[in-house]
Amino acid sequence: MKRRMNWLGRAGLALVAAGLLQGLAAPAPALAQSQDSVTFGFFAPLTGRFGANGERFKEAVNLFVEQTNAAGGIGGKPLVVLTEDDRGEPMQATAIAQKFSENPAVVAAIGSFTSGNSIAAGEIFAAAGVPQVSPSSSHPDYTKISKYQFRIPNTQDTMSLKYVSALKDNAPHKRVAIIYFQDDWGIFVGNATKAALEKDGSEVPVFEAMLPDARDFRPLVTKLRQANVDSILLASHYGPSATFLQQLRQAGLEQTVVGPETLYNPELITLAGDAANGVITTTYFFPGDPTKVAFVDAYKAKYGRDPDLWAAYAYDAIAIATAGAKALADAGKPVTRDALRDAIADLPAYDGVTGVTKFVNGTPAKDLTILKIKDGAYTLLQ
Repeated sequence: MKRRMNWLGRAGLALVAAGLLQGLAAPAPALAQSQDSVTFGFFAPLTGRFGANGERFKEAVNLFVEQTNAAGGIGGKPLVVLTEDDRGEPMQATAIAQKFSENPAVVAAIGSFTSGNSIAAGEIFAAAGVPQVSPSSSHPDYTKISKYQFRIPNTQDTMSLKYVSALKDNAPHKRVAIIYFQDDWGIFVGNATKAALEKDGSEVPVFEAMLPDARDFRPLVTKLRQANVDSILLASHYGPSATFLQQLRQAGLEQTVVGPETLYNPELITLAGDAANGVITTTYFFPGDPTKVAFVDAYKAKYGRDPDLWAAYAYDAIAIATAGAKALADAGKPVTRDALRDAIADLPAYDGVTGVTKFVNGTPAKDLTILKIKDGAYTLLQ
């Protein structure tokens, strides 16, 4: 599916990238980190409506840096991470990408949270030859930008089939409403899940976008009641989803709500309260998994709470970039941007906290865990 971001489009991005890159030197293969450290750039929405997700990213990155440097760094050199807040805004992400690209010490970029921001920044990184590992970008177009883009999750077209499978396995699905957040990611998920449901014989009588600043979903709830839907596929972020769930349950509608990993966030339960109970969601990471105990214990010791999926995403993103740098250092090779890009692409299957990552054209293929909110907590769905 050849969809680019609705806020600007690929042609617009190219113009933005060209404008920002005026005066930026052409990428040089020999561009390397400083002699005293290995430096990555990290950017995420540390403020704004996705701020809770970005903070979990930042916490995981900081934990990984501490652990890496305590263990001797990369070839004896400390790992340094420069951090920037993109506020969830694509134009801010492009400015940060330019800043990192102009800094010859930065040999890789980790970020961002949304596909829109990752793609916006990716246009700049591709032109500058900076390898970029996005912890959570799932739009198929992200890794189509260039060979320098990598991601931790599956592509969204693959994920959409898994969301539909989770719904059909756990909820009535003759008549399914699809509610999606009106951003690049949400529109793609909405369309892909609608196509998959209809292909399998389900009806989709309600197909509705959530506007980014909407807080009153009562007209939408009325439409759901009138359509007499069996279940709801909710492809949105935790903040508006919490408000929607409260208004849905206050209206007496008890349909099963199934959604993607954006609904796996403790903030959803905090904001929605009892209205979150019964929600079914997917994840690549669950802290109750005994095979992830080392990461969970270390994170909990540092921050006083369990890590969530977003922390796990970022932890694997920086871990994989670091594994590439270590491979170069162990071979006695300089950690340049191009060399690191190739090292990341050539890594053997990486068994991380979000599962096994083996890149094919920058994208892995992973299994999912299905969770259900019960009594105010995420639990494995039996």
